[in-house]
Amino acid sequence: MDRYVIKVSCSDRKGIIASVTGVLSEQGANILDLTQHTASDVDMFILKGVFEVPAPFNKDEFEKAFEPVAREYGMTWQLFNSKKKERVAILVSKTNHCLWEILLKHQDGELDCEIPVIISNHLINETIARQFSVPFYHVDYKEGKEAAEKRMQNVLKEYRIDLLIMARYMQILSPEFTRNWENHIINIHHGFLPAFKGAKPYHQAWYKGVKMIGATAHFANEDLDQGPIITQEVIQVSDRSSIRELVQMGKDVERRTLVHALSLYLCHSIFVYENRTFILR
Repeated sequence: MDRYVIKVSCSDRKGIIASVTGVLSEQGANILDLTQHTASDVDMFILKGVFEVPAPFNKDEFEKAFEPVAREYGMTWQLFNSKKKERVAILVSKTNHCLWEILLKHQDGELDCEIPVIISNHLINETIARQFSVPFYHVDYKEGKEAAEKRMQNVLKEYRIDLLIMARYMQILSPEFTRNWENHIINIHHGFLPAFKGAKPYHQAWYKGVKMIGATAHFANEDLDQGPIITQEVIQVSDRSSIRELVQMGKDVERRTLVHALSLYLCHSIFVYENRTFILR
């Protein structure tokens, strides 16, 4: 049996679920899981279905059968083969706790993807890449942002990358770059957005006297730290904590938040509407 995931979004109307499941049934699918939600504030219906079909599965035939339903309801829809693993590139600068977490989770089989390459604007983490037998590429920004991003794009094309993970990659990507990878770049921000954007969020939080700190995983776009939020996590902190202690405590939150966001992406649970997300687990 082959397993597939279908994602559907459109304006809410009666009969959508019956129409979708009707096509699945006609194509011999066994529905394993079906989750849907209507965001009434924006009149948006979203659905995620997981189903099995006898192999070999004729994807073209399925798409042809589903297209009339998609046209009738004005659907945006995607079909994913669970056997196809997403190819994920990790972007990292000097700070490497998120890099370690992703590589270890992947090594333990907790992240169902391929990690063909690590890209960095520093050489310090090349030894980590070598330890996990992942090719490492150094992108030197001394030659200018445009040249550095061009080299990066060439590497991403060479390795047929589907998704970029900014695991504390401390460079601001150009608008052109983020538009080319719209909703395919996940960044971890070491702050609870929309508060404390930009540099040194733990310093900002300490001087505001916050009682909790957090981390935010979001899709990166041309607006710094303002892309659609995927997931967030917080922990309580003491007024006795120093900035250095906040940074140290925050690392654990950043690790968990980034891995959670990546897991949601890999299981096709993220739906984007304008500048926000809806999650169907």
